[in-house]
Amino acid sequence: MTTRAVLSFMLVALGTAASGGTAAGAPPKPSPARPSGKPPAPATPLAPLPMLPSIPRVKVDVLKTQLVVVEEVNLPRGEWKNDSLDFYVAFGAPGAPKAIDARLVAVADGALEPEDDEAGEALVVERTPHRPGSAYPLLGKDSMAGVVVHVKREALAKALGPGNMAALRVRTALDLPDEDSLGARGVVVRLGASRGTPLTLGRLTVAAKAGAPAPVRAEAHLCGGEADATPLAIALAPRPVAPQASPTTIAPVLAVRHASDDLCIRFWTPP
Repeated sequence: MTTRAVLSFMLVALGTAASGGTAAGAPPKPSPARPSGKPPAPATPLAPLPMLPSIPRVKVDVLKTQLVVVEEVNLPRGEWKNDSLDFYVAFGAPGAPKAIDARLVAVADGALEPEDDEAGEALVVERTPHRPGSAYPLLGKDSMAGVVVHVKREALAKALGPGNMAALRVRTALDLPDEDSLGARGVVVRLGASRGTPLTLGRLTVAAKAGAPAPVRAEAHLCGGEADATPLAIALAPRPVAPQASPTTIAPVLAVRHASDDLCIRFWTPP
């Protein structure tokens, strides 16, 4: 994502996308409910998700006073028939986001992830304290606060057109975390599972944007009760002239994954 795109997101999303669309003025009061004498109908269970998502890229854009966490989830056509889909995305840490938005981006034929400068189509998001029964679990646990992302069938059909794969790009703005005792700042990015299978994890990057000091070091690992703590490979942008020595890492795609895993990223910037 370019510096211009980051700044545009910070200005627009803080005003609108974070609220999921709020009308001006107080809503009209609903009419009093009348007892019907019948129990409420049980919720219709979700059909199996017709595709197997994966996470090709997670990027942390570092600004002077904020972070933008960009998480992309590939949605291959699979057995999708032309239905609208709702996905649940739980908030990461630390703290609730200042803003969050989601876009549906086409993935070119033969590509593994969308282009950085591909704007895609803005999607409606709704904040909620937990996953509703109408939304497919995608990132994070059902009990966590987060957003429902509404993907209309027309938008998905258009994004799947070029290469039979779309990407859901979720961007979350956070205040810049405080430094810990070792001088690092950290974030927790939610991962997830589909059909009981943990989502495959791809490239990880920490990048300086909008004139912020370039990170000099970063580290990443899976975190959670069952997580394998083996260090994961993570890139810095721009690349340091004299990179510091780091422990042996493995590509995220090779990591042993569990459905309960999160992704913990720490980075260091010059004083």
